[in-house]
Amino acid sequence: MDSISQVIHDCETCAAIKQAKRVKPLWYGGRWSKYKYGEAWQIDYITLPQTHQGKCYVLTMVEATTGWLETYPVPHATARNTILSLEKQILWRHGTPERIESDNGTHFKNSLINTWAREHGIEWVYHIPYHAPAAGKVERCNGLLKTTLKALGGETFKNWEINLAKATWLVNTRGSTNRAGPAQSEPLGTRDGDKVPVVHMREPESEPAAEDWLSQSQLESGSEPEVD
Repeated sequence: MDSISQVIHDCETCAAIKQAKRVKPLWYGGRWSKYKYGEAWQIDYITLPQTHQGKCYVLTMVEATTGWLETYPVPHATARNTILSLEKQILWRHGTPERIESDNGTHFKNSLINTWAREHGIEWVYHIPYHAPAAGKVERCNGLLKTTLKALGGETFKNWEINLAKATWLVNTRGSTNRAGPAQSEPLGTRDGDKVPVVHMREPESEPAAEDWLSQSQLESGSEPEVD
């Protein structure tokens, strides 16, 4: 082995890059490989400053095979609001899923949710407490969403409910030159080639593009800022 090859071989950074290239993409493989688009979701609540309308929670819903994000603001994290959000944002738009994953919060783990899931033929799976990888998809999107909302509010969460739809759109189109899907530069699709519905949105000419406020590192890192 020549000296250059030896340096590359011993370089920790080079080794890390090689390892990263072997890591499977976030949204594919593993236990999700058997599902088609819309059949499996991870959900969670994030807390934000209370609005004048009394809303301070957002149910985040992430489609497991693509990373597509849906959001719905509510005043309280309850079982009834969870069901309302799921029906409006998932069942009525993407069809009835086969599987929903969540944490063990009382707004998810209760008789009302269990009955609703059973009536709709949905397998509801609760994550193992304190096992972060189990909720990796939704936790990553939570961080991206809060970072984006804060940027749209001028480094605060001001007007977050007004900005929620736009922030959700930005998360769903991050890294895409044609605004077509999560972290890719071609139309969003599933492993089987199915097309995913995408809502396109035109920026008002008088308003600076949100990307001007967001650094690429913020969008890609998924870091979750502290709530003011």
